[in-house]
Amino acid sequence: MLKLSQLFFRRTALILTGTFLVAAILGYYLLRQMEIDTHARMLRNLLTVLEYDLRSLPPGKIPATLRQIHRKTGVRITVIAPDGRVLYESNRSPVGMENHAGRPEILAAKAQGWGEAVRHSATLGVDLLYVAHRDRDYYVRAAYSLQSIRQQLLRLWLKALGGFALILMGIFLFSLRLNERIGRESRRLSRSLEQMLEKKYDADIAPVECCAEFAEIRKMLQKVAKKLAKRERQKAKYTRKLKALTQRQSDIISAISHEFKNPVAAVMGYAQTLQEGQNIDPEIRRRFLSKIHDNAEKISLMIDRLALAIKLENRSFSPRKSRFELSSVAAAVRETLLQKYPGRTIRLDCTPVTIEADRDMIEHVLLNLVENALKYSEEEVILRCTSERLEVIDEGEGLSPEDREKITKKFYRVDRLSWNNSIGVGLYIVEYVLKLHDTALKIESREGKGSVFSFSLKEMHPRRENVSGTPSSR
Repeated sequence: MLKLSQLFFRRTALILTGTFLVAAILGYYLLRQMEIDTHARMLRNLLTVLEYDLRSLPPGKIPATLRQIHRKTGVRITVIAPDGRVLYESNRSPVGMENHAGRPEILAAKAQGWGEAVRHSATLGVDLLYVAHRDRDYYVRAAYSLQSIRQQLLRLWLKALGGFALILMGIFLFSLRLNERIGRESRRLSRSLEQMLEKKYDADIAPVECCAEFAEIRKMLQKVAKKLAKRERQKAKYTRKLKALTQRQSDIISAISHEFKNPVAAVMGYAQTLQEGQNIDPEIRRRFLSKIHDNAEKISLMIDRLALAIKLENRSFSPRKSRFELSSVAAAVRETLLQKYPGRTIRLDCTPVTIEADRDMIEHVLLNLVENALKYSEEEVILRCTSERLEVIDEGEGLSPEDREKITKKFYRVDRLSWNNSIGVGLYIVEYVLKLHDTALKIESREGKGSVFSFSLKEMHPRRENVSGTPSSR
Protein backbone atom coordinates (compact mmCIF):
# COMPACT_ATOMS: atom_id res chain seq x y z
CA MET A 1 0.00 0.00 0.00
CA LEU A 2 1.36 3.41 -0.99
CA LYS A 3 1.95 6.23 1.46
CA LEU A 4 -0.04 9.45 1.24
CA SER A 5 3.02 11.37 0.03
CA GLN A 6 3.67 8.76 -2.71
CA LEU A 7 0.04 8.86 -3.83
CA PHE A 8 0.14 12.65 -3.94
CA PHE A 9 3.38 12.63 -5.92
CA ARG A 10 2.13 10.09 -8.47
CA ARG A 11 -1.22 11.75 -8.89
CA THR A 12 0.42 15.14 -9.31
CA ALA A 13 2.89 13.75 -11.87
CA LEU A 14 0.06 12.13 -13.85
CA ILE A 15 -2.03 15.28 -13.78
CA LEU A 16 0.89 17.47 -14.85
CA THR A 17 1.89 15.08 -17.65
CA GLY A 18 -1.68 14.84 -18.91
CA THR A 19 -2.08 18.60 -18.71
CA PHE A 20 1.16 19.05 -20.61
CA LEU A 21 0.12 16.68 -23.44
CA VAL A 22 -3.38 18.11 -23.80
CA ALA A 23 -2.05 21.67 -23.74
CA ALA A 24 0.60 20.80 -26.31
CA ILE A 25 -1.89 19.26 -28.74
CA LEU A 26 -4.53 21.95 -28.28
CA GLY A 27 -1.86 24.64 -28.43
CA TYR A 28 -0.53 23.29 -31.70
CA TYR A 29 -3.90 23.31 -33.46
CA LEU A 30 -4.84 26.64 -31.91
CA LEU A 31 -1.62 28.26 -33.06
CA ARG A 32 -2.00 26.65 -36.49
CA GLN A 33 -5.45 28.15 -36.90
CA MET A 34 -4.21 31.47 -35.63
CA GLU A 35 -1.39 31.43 -38.20
CA ILE A 36 -3.78 30.51 -41.00
CA ASP A 37 -6.15 33.31 -39.98
CA THR A 38 -3.22 35.76 -39.84
CA HIS A 39 -1.95 34.80 -43.29
CA ALA A 40 -5.49 34.89 -44.68
CA ARG A 41 -5.83 38.50 -43.52
CA MET A 42 -2.41 39.28 -44.97
CA LEU A 43 -3.42 37.79 -48.34
CA ARG A 44 -6.66 39.79 -48.32
CA ASN A 45 -4.73 43.00 -47.74
CA LEU A 46 -2.30 42.03 -50.50
CA LEU A 47 -5.15 41.33 -52.94
CA THR A 48 -6.83 44.65 -52.13
CA VAL A 49 -3.66 46.57 -52.95
CA LEU A 50 -2.90 44.42 -56.00
CA GLU A 51 -6.34 44.90 -57.52
CA TYR A 52 -5.89 48.66 -57.35
CA ASP A 53 -2.52 48.35 -59.17
CA LEU A 54 -3.85 45.94 -61.79
CA ARG A 55 -6.49 48.44 -62.92
CA SER A 56 -3.79 50.96 -63.87
CA LEU A 57 -1.40 48.50 -65.56
CA PRO A 58 -1.50 47.67 -69.26
CA PRO A 59 -2.19 43.96 -69.88
CA GLY A 60 1.33 43.35 -71.15
CA LYS A 61 2.95 44.36 -67.86
CA ILE A 62 0.68 42.31 -65.59
CA PRO A 63 2.64 38.99 -65.82
CA ALA A 64 5.92 40.67 -64.93
CA THR A 65 4.31 42.46 -61.99
CA LEU A 66 2.82 39.23 -60.67
CA ARG A 67 6.19 37.43 -60.91
CA GLN A 68 7.88 40.28 -59.07
CA ILE A 69 5.33 40.10 -56.21
CA HIS A 70 5.89 36.33 -55.96
CA ARG A 71 9.64 36.75 -55.71
CA LYS A 72 9.30 39.31 -52.93
CA THR A 73 6.50 37.73 -50.87
CA GLY A 74 6.44 34.06 -51.90
CA VAL A 75 2.73 34.46 -52.66
CA ARG A 76 1.39 32.89 -55.85
CA ILE A 77 -0.99 35.21 -57.72
CA THR A 78 -3.57 34.03 -60.26
CA VAL A 79 -5.99 36.15 -62.30
CA ILE A 80 -9.04 34.17 -63.45
CA ALA A 81 -11.76 35.08 -65.92
CA PRO A 82 -15.45 34.83 -64.94
CA ASP A 83 -15.75 31.61 -66.92
CA GLY A 84 -12.85 30.02 -65.01
CA ARG A 85 -10.05 30.46 -67.54
CA VAL A 86 -6.68 31.42 -66.10
CA LEU A 87 -5.66 34.78 -67.53
CA TYR A 88 -2.44 35.41 -65.63
CA GLU A 89 -0.27 33.30 -63.35
CA SER A 90 2.79 34.45 -61.33
CA ASN A 91 4.57 31.09 -61.34
CA ARG A 92 4.01 29.75 -64.86
CA SER A 93 2.33 30.34 -68.18
CA PRO A 94 -1.47 30.13 -68.05
CA VAL A 95 -1.47 28.18 -71.31
CA GLY A 96 -2.74 24.66 -70.74
CA MET A 97 -3.91 25.25 -67.14
CA GLU A 98 -7.18 23.70 -65.98
CA ASN A 99 -10.35 25.68 -65.73
CA HIS A 100 -10.70 27.15 -62.18
CA ALA A 101 -14.42 27.85 -62.19
CA GLY A 102 -15.15 24.93 -59.88
CA ARG A 103 -12.49 25.63 -57.27
CA PRO A 104 -13.95 26.15 -53.76
CA GLU A 105 -12.41 29.57 -53.18
CA ILE A 106 -13.70 30.79 -56.61
CA LEU A 107 -17.20 29.53 -55.91
CA ALA A 108 -17.20 31.23 -52.50
CA ALA A 109 -15.90 34.48 -54.01
CA LYS A 110 -18.55 34.33 -56.72
CA ALA A 111 -21.26 33.98 -54.06
CA GLN A 112 -19.88 36.24 -51.27
CA GLY A 113 -17.18 38.37 -52.85
CA TRP A 114 -14.39 36.71 -50.85
CA GLY A 115 -13.50 33.01 -50.66
CA GLU A 116 -10.96 30.95 -48.70
CA ALA A 117 -9.84 27.33 -48.93
CA VAL A 118 -7.01 25.12 -47.67
CA ARG A 119 -6.30 22.27 -50.04
CA HIS A 120 -3.64 20.36 -51.87
CA SER A 121 -2.33 21.85 -55.10
CA ALA A 122 -1.97 19.22 -57.83
CA THR A 123 0.16 21.63 -59.83
CA LEU A 124 2.75 22.31 -57.09
CA GLY A 125 2.26 19.13 -55.09
CA VAL A 126 1.91 21.00 -51.70
CA ASP A 127 -0.89 22.19 -49.40
CA LEU A 128 -1.81 25.81 -50.02
CA LEU A 129 -3.94 28.48 -48.40
CA TYR A 130 -6.09 30.10 -51.10
CA VAL A 131 -7.81 33.48 -50.81
CA ALA A 132 -9.90 34.72 -53.79
CA HIS A 133 -11.67 38.02 -54.46
CA ARG A 134 -14.11 38.99 -57.21
CA ASP A 135 -13.04 42.28 -58.83
CA ARG A 136 -15.53 43.44 -61.48
CA ASP A 137 -15.22 41.00 -64.39
CA TYR A 138 -12.43 38.74 -63.08
CA TYR A 139 -11.19 37.01 -59.95
CA VAL A 140 -7.84 37.61 -58.28
CA ARG A 141 -6.55 34.69 -56.20
CA ALA A 142 -3.54 34.53 -53.84
CA ALA A 143 -2.03 31.28 -52.64
CA TYR A 144 0.46 30.77 -49.82
CA SER A 145 2.25 27.52 -49.00
CA LEU A 146 1.24 25.90 -45.69
CA GLN A 147 4.78 24.57 -45.46
CA SER A 148 5.93 28.08 -44.63
CA ILE A 149 3.06 28.44 -42.16
CA ARG A 150 4.05 25.15 -40.56
CA GLN A 151 7.65 26.27 -40.17
CA GLN A 152 6.63 29.54 -38.58
CA LEU A 153 4.09 27.70 -36.47
CA LEU A 154 6.68 25.19 -35.31
CA ARG A 155 9.01 27.96 -34.20
CA LEU A 156 6.22 29.73 -32.36
CA TRP A 157 4.92 26.48 -30.86
CA LEU A 158 8.39 25.51 -29.63
CA LYS A 159 8.72 28.87 -27.90
CA ALA A 160 5.32 28.50 -26.26
CA LEU A 161 6.14 24.90 -25.40
CA GLY A 162 9.38 25.98 -23.76
CA GLY A 163 7.58 28.56 -21.64
CA PHE A 164 4.91 26.05 -20.68
CA ALA A 165 7.59 23.48 -19.82
CA LEU A 166 9.24 25.99 -17.49
CA ILE A 167 5.89 26.59 -15.82
CA LEU A 168 5.33 22.85 -15.47
CA MET A 169 8.83 22.44 -14.07
CA GLY A 170 8.06 25.06 -11.44
CA ILE A 171 4.81 23.30 -10.56
CA PHE A 172 6.67 19.98 -10.45
CA LEU A 173 9.30 21.37 -8.06
CA PHE A 174 6.55 22.88 -5.90
CA SER A 175 4.84 19.47 -5.87
CA LEU A 176 8.09 17.80 -4.78
CA ARG A 177 8.46 20.28 -1.94
CA LEU A 178 4.84 19.85 -0.89
CA ASN A 179 5.26 16.08 -1.14
CA GLU A 180 8.28 16.30 1.16
CA ARG A 181 6.35 18.39 3.69
CA ILE A 182 3.41 15.96 3.61
CA GLY A 183 5.83 13.08 4.17
CA ARG A 184 7.43 14.92 7.09
CA GLU A 185 4.06 15.63 8.71
CA SER A 186 2.99 12.02 8.15
CA ARG A 187 6.12 10.78 9.90
CA ARG A 188 5.48 13.13 12.83
CA LEU A 189 1.92 11.90 13.21
CA SER A 190 3.14 8.29 12.92
CA ARG A 191 5.61 8.88 15.76
CA SER A 192 2.81 10.38 17.85
CA LEU A 193 0.65 7.32 17.20
CA GLU A 194 3.55 5.05 18.16
CA GLN A 195 3.89 6.93 21.45
CA MET A 196 0.17 6.46 22.07
CA LEU A 197 0.53 2.74 21.36
CA GLU A 198 3.30 2.68 23.98
CA LYS A 199 0.83 4.42 26.36
CA LYS A 200 2.91 7.61 26.45
CA TYR A 201 -0.22 9.75 26.40
CA ASP A 202 1.46 12.76 28.00
CA ALA A 203 4.09 12.99 25.23
CA ASP A 204 3.82 16.24 23.28
CA ILE A 205 2.51 15.93 19.71
CA ALA A 206 4.77 17.97 17.43
CA PRO A 207 3.11 21.10 15.94
CA VAL A 208 2.04 20.88 12.30
CA GLU A 209 3.82 23.02 9.71
CA CYS A 210 1.83 21.98 6.65
CA CYS A 211 -1.80 21.76 5.69
CA ALA A 212 -4.92 22.52 7.74
CA GLU A 213 -5.98 18.86 7.45
CA PHE A 214 -2.89 17.71 9.34
CA ALA A 215 -3.49 20.39 11.96
CA GLU A 216 -7.03 19.05 12.40
CA ILE A 217 -5.67 15.50 12.72
CA ARG A 218 -3.18 16.74 15.35
CA LYS A 219 -5.99 18.32 17.36
CA MET A 220 -7.98 15.10 17.20
CA LEU A 221 -4.91 13.10 18.29
CA GLN A 222 -4.43 15.45 21.24
CA LYS A 223 -8.07 14.95 22.27
CA VAL A 224 -7.74 11.17 21.90
CA ALA A 225 -4.48 11.21 23.91
CA LYS A 226 -6.14 13.20 26.72
CA LYS A 227 -9.11 10.84 26.83
CA LEU A 228 -6.85 7.78 26.79
CA ALA A 229 -4.65 9.30 29.52
CA LYS A 230 -7.74 9.99 31.64
CA ARG A 231 -9.04 6.48 31.00
CA GLU A 232 -5.61 5.04 31.89
CA ARG A 233 -5.61 6.98 35.16
CA GLN A 234 -9.11 5.75 35.93
CA LYS A 235 -8.03 2.23 35.09
CA ALA A 236 -4.97 2.52 37.34
CA LYS A 237 -7.15 3.96 40.11
CA TYR A 238 -9.66 1.15 39.70
CA THR A 239 -6.82 -1.39 39.70
CA ARG A 240 -5.44 0.07 42.91
CA LYS A 241 -8.90 -0.03 44.46
CA LEU A 242 -9.35 -3.61 43.32
CA LYS A 243 -5.97 -4.59 44.76
CA ALA A 244 -6.81 -2.78 47.99
CA LEU A 245 -10.18 -4.52 48.13
CA THR A 246 -8.54 -7.87 47.48
CA GLN A 247 -5.95 -7.17 50.16
CA ARG A 248 -8.70 -5.99 52.47
CA GLN A 249 -10.70 -9.16 51.94
CA SER A 250 -7.54 -11.17 52.55
CA ASP A 251 -6.93 -9.21 55.75
CA ILE A 252 -10.52 -9.77 56.85
CA ILE A 253 -10.29 -13.51 56.29
CA SER A 254 -6.91 -13.57 58.02
CA ALA A 255 -8.21 -11.54 60.97
CA ILE A 256 -11.33 -13.65 61.35
CA SER A 257 -9.32 -16.86 61.04
CA HIS A 258 -6.79 -15.63 63.62
CA GLU A 259 -9.38 -14.41 66.11
CA PHE A 260 -11.54 -17.52 65.88
CA LYS A 261 -8.58 -19.87 66.07
CA ASN A 262 -7.83 -19.37 69.79
CA PRO A 263 -11.35 -19.86 71.21
CA VAL A 264 -12.05 -22.76 68.84
CA ALA A 265 -8.74 -24.37 69.80
CA ALA A 266 -9.61 -23.92 73.49
CA VAL A 267 -13.05 -25.48 73.03
CA MET A 268 -11.59 -28.42 71.10
CA GLY A 269 -8.78 -28.87 73.63
CA TYR A 270 -11.02 -28.92 76.69
CA ALA A 271 -13.62 -31.11 74.92
CA GLN A 272 -10.95 -33.61 73.85
CA THR A 273 -9.58 -33.74 77.40
CA LEU A 274 -13.05 -34.43 78.75
CA GLN A 275 -13.61 -37.16 76.16
CA GLU A 276 -10.35 -38.91 76.88
CA GLY A 277 -10.48 -38.54 80.71
CA GLN A 278 -13.26 -40.91 81.81
CA ASN A 279 -12.30 -40.73 85.50
CA ILE A 280 -11.46 -37.00 85.58
CA ASP A 281 -12.03 -35.08 88.80
CA PRO A 282 -15.55 -33.51 88.89
CA GLU A 283 -14.10 -30.12 89.86
CA ILE A 284 -11.75 -30.16 86.89
CA ARG A 285 -14.62 -31.31 84.64
CA ARG A 286 -16.76 -28.40 85.86
CA ARG A 287 -13.93 -25.91 85.27
CA PHE A 288 -13.30 -27.29 81.77
CA LEU A 289 -16.97 -27.10 80.89
CA SER A 290 -17.01 -23.54 82.16
CA LYS A 291 -14.03 -22.74 79.89
CA ILE A 292 -15.82 -24.34 76.93
CA HIS A 293 -18.90 -22.24 77.69
CA ASP A 294 -16.90 -19.01 78.04
CA ASN A 295 -15.08 -19.57 74.75
CA ALA A 296 -18.33 -20.46 73.00
CA GLU A 297 -19.77 -17.16 74.26
CA LYS A 298 -16.71 -15.35 72.94
CA ILE A 299 -17.21 -16.96 69.52
CA SER A 300 -20.90 -16.06 69.59
CA LEU A 301 -20.08 -12.46 70.54
CA MET A 302 -17.53 -12.13 67.73
CA ILE A 303 -20.03 -13.56 65.22
CA ASP A 304 -22.68 -11.10 66.41
CA ARG A 305 -20.28 -8.17 66.09
CA LEU A 306 -19.16 -9.30 62.65
CA ALA A 307 -22.76 -9.72 61.49
CA LEU A 308 -23.61 -6.25 62.79
CA ALA A 309 -20.58 -4.74 61.06
CA ILE A 310 -21.62 -6.34 57.76
CA LYS A 311 -25.20 -5.12 58.21
CA LEU A 312 -23.97 -1.58 58.84
CA GLU A 313 -21.60 -1.82 55.86
CA ASN A 314 -24.50 -2.85 53.60
CA ARG A 315 -26.62 -0.02 55.03
CA SER A 316 -29.38 -2.47 55.81
CA PHE A 317 -29.79 -1.18 59.37
CA SER A 318 -31.90 1.70 60.62
CA PRO A 319 -32.26 2.67 64.30
CA ARG A 320 -35.52 2.09 66.14
CA LYS A 321 -35.69 5.11 68.39
CA SER A 322 -37.48 5.39 71.72
CA ARG A 323 -37.20 7.56 74.82
CA PHE A 324 -35.31 6.17 77.79
CA GLU A 325 -33.18 7.18 80.73
CA LEU A 326 -29.49 6.97 79.80
CA SER A 327 -28.28 6.44 83.38
CA SER A 328 -30.27 3.19 83.61
CA VAL A 329 -28.55 1.87 80.48
CA ALA A 330 -25.19 2.95 81.89
CA ALA A 331 -25.89 1.12 85.15
CA ALA A 332 -26.88 -2.06 83.29
CA VAL A 333 -23.67 -1.89 81.23
CA ARG A 334 -21.63 -1.46 84.43
CA GLU A 335 -23.22 -4.51 86.06
CA THR A 336 -22.69 -6.66 82.92
CA LEU A 337 -19.00 -5.79 82.63
CA LEU A 338 -18.29 -6.16 86.37
CA GLN A 339 -19.53 -9.74 86.09
CA LYS A 340 -17.23 -10.29 83.11
CA TYR A 341 -14.29 -8.49 84.69
CA PRO A 342 -14.50 -9.23 88.44
CA GLY A 343 -12.12 -7.26 90.56
CA ARG A 344 -12.16 -4.23 88.28
CA THR A 345 -13.61 -0.85 89.20
CA ILE A 346 -16.12 0.99 87.03
CA ARG A 347 -17.24 4.31 88.53
CA LEU A 348 -20.61 5.55 87.33
CA ASP A 349 -20.96 9.35 87.39
CA CYS A 350 -24.22 10.09 85.59
CA THR A 351 -26.86 12.77 86.02
CA PRO A 352 -30.40 11.88 84.99
CA VAL A 353 -30.87 12.56 81.27
CA THR A 354 -33.56 11.31 78.90
CA ILE A 355 -32.58 10.69 75.28
CA GLU A 356 -34.40 9.55 72.15
CA ALA A 357 -32.37 6.83 70.41
CA ASP A 358 -32.12 3.11 69.68
CA ARG A 359 -31.69 1.69 73.22
CA ASP A 360 -30.00 -1.57 72.13
CA MET A 361 -27.54 0.26 69.90
CA ILE A 362 -26.63 2.83 72.59
CA GLU A 363 -26.14 -0.02 75.06
CA HIS A 364 -23.88 -1.71 72.51
CA VAL A 365 -21.91 1.56 72.17
CA LEU A 366 -21.41 1.84 75.94
CA LEU A 367 -20.40 -1.83 76.23
CA ASN A 368 -17.75 -1.39 73.55
CA LEU A 369 -16.35 1.84 74.96
CA VAL A 370 -16.18 0.68 78.58
CA GLU A 371 -14.83 -2.78 77.67
CA ASN A 372 -12.07 -1.19 75.55
CA ALA A 373 -11.15 1.00 78.54
CA LEU A 374 -11.00 -2.08 80.79
CA LYS A 375 -8.79 -3.95 78.32
CA TYR A 376 -6.21 -1.20 77.94
CA SER A 377 -6.19 0.08 81.55
CA GLU A 378 -5.49 -1.53 84.90
CA GLU A 379 -6.88 1.45 86.79
CA GLU A 380 -10.39 2.63 87.50
CA VAL A 381 -12.63 3.33 84.51
CA ILE A 382 -15.08 6.23 84.76
CA LEU A 383 -18.40 6.31 82.88
CA ARG A 384 -19.64 9.90 83.07
CA CYS A 385 -22.78 11.34 81.51
CA THR A 386 -24.29 14.80 81.68
CA SER A 387 -27.14 16.39 79.79
CA GLU A 388 -24.71 17.44 77.07
CA ARG A 389 -22.13 14.67 76.76
CA LEU A 390 -21.15 11.08 77.60
CA GLU A 391 -17.51 10.24 78.41
CA VAL A 392 -15.60 7.02 79.12
CA ILE A 393 -12.32 7.83 80.90
CA ASP A 394 -9.39 5.56 81.64
CA GLU A 395 -5.81 6.05 82.86
CA GLY A 396 -4.32 3.28 80.75
CA GLU A 397 -1.51 3.17 78.24
CA GLY A 398 -3.12 5.69 75.87
CA LEU A 399 -2.90 5.79 72.09
CA SER A 400 -0.24 6.95 69.65
CA PRO A 401 -1.26 9.55 67.03
CA GLU A 402 -1.12 6.82 64.36
CA ASP A 403 -3.38 4.48 66.34
CA ARG A 404 -5.75 7.36 67.11
CA GLU A 405 -6.24 7.94 63.35
CA LYS A 406 -6.89 4.28 62.53
CA ILE A 407 -8.58 2.84 65.60
CA THR A 408 -12.11 3.28 64.23
CA LYS A 409 -11.27 1.45 60.98
CA LYS A 410 -12.63 -2.05 60.47
CA PHE A 411 -10.42 -4.95 61.61
CA TYR A 412 -7.82 -2.62 63.13
CA ARG A 413 -6.43 -3.55 66.55
CA VAL A 414 -3.88 -1.59 68.55
CA ASP A 415 -2.00 -4.67 69.72
CA ARG A 416 -1.91 -7.06 66.78
CA LEU A 417 0.33 -9.60 68.54
CA SER A 418 -2.11 -10.41 71.35
CA TRP A 419 -5.55 -11.96 71.33
CA ASN A 420 -8.15 -10.12 73.36
CA ASN A 421 -11.47 -11.43 72.13
CA SER A 422 -11.60 -8.71 69.45
CA ILE A 423 -11.69 -8.76 65.66
CA GLY A 424 -11.30 -5.01 65.39
CA VAL A 425 -14.88 -3.97 64.60
CA GLY A 426 -16.01 -2.61 67.98
CA LEU A 427 -15.10 1.05 67.51
CA TYR A 428 -16.09 0.87 63.85
CA ILE A 429 -19.59 -0.15 64.98
CA VAL A 430 -19.57 2.58 67.64
CA GLU A 431 -18.69 5.28 65.14
CA TYR A 432 -21.28 4.07 62.63
CA VAL A 433 -24.08 3.86 65.25
CA LEU A 434 -23.30 7.36 66.51
CA LYS A 435 -23.37 8.63 62.93
CA LEU A 436 -26.88 7.18 62.57
CA HIS A 437 -27.79 9.24 65.63
CA ASP A 438 -26.35 12.46 64.12
CA THR A 439 -23.39 12.62 66.49
CA ALA A 440 -19.75 11.51 66.36
CA LEU A 441 -17.11 9.81 68.47
CA LYS A 442 -14.36 12.04 69.84
CA ILE A 443 -11.07 10.50 71.00
CA GLU A 444 -8.60 12.31 73.29
CA SER A 445 -5.53 10.33 74.30
CA ARG A 446 -1.92 10.68 75.38
CA GLU A 447 0.51 7.80 75.48
CA GLY A 448 1.10 6.65 79.07
CA LYS A 449 -1.61 9.01 80.42
CA GLY A 450 -4.88 7.43 79.35
CA SER A 451 -7.76 8.16 77.01
CA VAL A 452 -11.18 9.79 76.87
CA PHE A 453 -13.79 8.46 74.43
CA SER A 454 -16.85 10.73 74.26
CA PHE A 455 -19.78 11.83 72.16
CA SER A 456 -22.39 14.57 72.27
CA LEU A 457 -25.92 13.86 73.58
CA LYS A 458 -27.55 17.10 72.42
CA GLU A 459 -28.57 15.52 69.09
CA MET A 460 -30.45 12.77 71.02
CA HIS A 461 -32.54 15.04 73.23
CA PRO A 462 -36.24 14.36 72.69
CA ARG A 463 -38.16 17.08 70.91
CA ARG A 464 -40.83 18.98 72.81
CA GLU A 465 -44.38 19.21 71.51
CA ASN A 466 -46.01 22.62 71.13
CA VAL A 467 -49.60 23.43 71.92
CA SER A 468 -50.88 22.09 68.59
CA GLY A 469 -49.15 18.76 69.21
CA THR A 470 -46.47 19.32 66.56
CA PRO A 471 -42.95 18.28 67.66
CA SER A 472 -40.46 21.09 68.08
CA SER A 473 -36.74 20.98 68.77
CA ARG A 474 -35.38 22.09 72.13
